[in-house]
Amino acid sequence: MTAHDTEKTSGGVGIPDTMQAVTQNRYGTPDVLELTETPLPVPNDEQVLIDVKASSLNMYDWHMLTGTPYMVRAIAGLTKPKREVPGSDVSGVVVAVGKDVTGFSIGDEVFGGVGAGAFAEYAIANPKSLAHKPSNLSFEQAAAVPMAALTALQALSDVGGLESGHRVVVNGASGGVGTYAVQIAKALGAEVTAVCSTTKVDMVRSLGADTVIDYQRDDYVDTERDFDILLDNAGNRPWSDTSKVLADGGINVSISGPKKRWLGPFRALLFRKVLARFGGKRMTWFTASTKRADLETLAEMLESGQIAPVIEKVYSLDEVPEALAYIGEGHARAKLVISIDGS
Repeated sequence: MTAHDTEKTSGGVGIPDTMQAVTQNRYGTPDVLELTETPLPVPNDEQVLIDVKASSLNMYDWHMLTGTPYMVRAIAGLTKPKREVPGSDVSGVVVAVGKDVTGFSIGDEVFGGVGAGAFAEYAIANPKSLAHKPSNLSFEQAAAVPMAALTALQALSDVGGLESGHRVVVNGASGGVGTYAVQIAKALGAEVTAVCSTTKVDMVRSLGADTVIDYQRDDYVDTERDFDILLDNAGNRPWSDTSKVLADGGINVSISGPKKRWLGPFRALLFRKVLARFGGKRMTWFTASTKRADLETLAEMLESGQIAPVIEKVYSLDEVPEALAYIGEGHARAKLVISIDGS
């Protein structure tokens, strides 16, 4: 971590006035990102300040970088990002605590989401979006958990209604969400079929999938039938195809879809949801939310060894543009992690 001479007086010890952070002042390609010296964010009475040890990347970060589909700008900022420092997933150490914060103290090792600001040496967070880091995970491993694992857990349990004995198919099983979905579904007692490309079959099989389908050789919609849940990380097939694999009463839970510039996947997903109303099968989509209770559930699963992060590559803070360019290509396997100080 960059050495600083000046210390803050906000309740922490040895906290500098400035930090190294990746900043973004306009939408565009990874070329718009810069590693700069910026003032530390100042937590309010209901926030904590985290000495960031590691972060990770999600497709969410690509959308926030490019401002596409354009509808995301209604939240992120119409003409430029509202938050100058990108990055959501975080793991690190609490170094300052607002006076109204409960459940966390200075020195606690935590992981979770910060909304934005994680690609930096320090970040502020709402305690409701954090949990204590599992003791058996490194900071890099913990940073690979939040958004991807929360999406998988909530998609399967909250939305899909997963129960022991259900048959689950995970389309796009080798990505960040998919690798967690396979493991979580198995941990919850499901029979799991995983769909991925040829080069990732062995990795996905090692996660515990009962059946692995190589989509470059076989079409999963013609291979298997009667699934209770389809967790669709690709969203590139019409309802007439994906509905074939579902049992009566089964549900297609989509977290992605066709990459259109204006509305992204939402127009196609809405059309599929309408079509699903005319049969005995269901279709929905959702985005995850960072809830402490769900993070604590994941922490228990991680500590017990029921699930584990899968990391393809670790980058340094100054390599964030390179990492984002890679994830933007859409071929990343499992998780890409940013190590802030070699943790």
